[in-house]
Amino acid sequence: MIFILVAGSSCSNKVIFTKEMRINLLENKLKEIEVQYFNSGKIVLKRNLSYAETQIARGQIRYEDGQYVEEIVIPKNTPGVAVHQAKDLLNISFETGENRQLSFKCNADGYYQLSALSWKGNYGQVKYDTTIYYLTPSSSRALLMVAKDYVSKFEKQKRILKGRTVSSGHE
Repeated sequence: MIFILVAGSSCSNKVIFTKEMRINLLENKLKEIEVQYFNSGKIVLKRNLSYAETQIARGQIRYEDGQYVEEIVIPKNTPGVAVHQAKDLLNISFETGENRQLSFKCNADGYYQLSALSWKGNYGQVKYDTTIYYLTPSSSRALLMVAKDYVSKFEKQKRILKGRTVSSGHE
């Protein structure tokens, strides 16, 4: 049983993207826009619609609690690209088009976590495709990931020297 757990966990070909990885990437003169990113968990954006807005909405429309709700779902492991970067922030786009990006901000643990403009309770407010949506509570835990084999391309090669000491005999 333990063997199955170990084998199952080692099959993952993605790792969480960290601040340290980003530093290595930049030190090796590689571009963040050339990295393939993925989301670690399902991201759901929602907004309430009037009946007139249901005709122009782009996501899936549902009737929930007496209101029309547009829902945009980004499944776990969806590939994305960096379209903007700042000091501790990466804007990632999971689909083509203007303003269709989400912000991932470096958190206290050094991971890039989905960010919002503001929070109302457990719901984060984001601007997506020029419209305000709300992140569902579970979406806020989504982190950025990269492929393991890609990490080796930008990890810096380094040697740690132990130093030399003066010996009694000269070599």
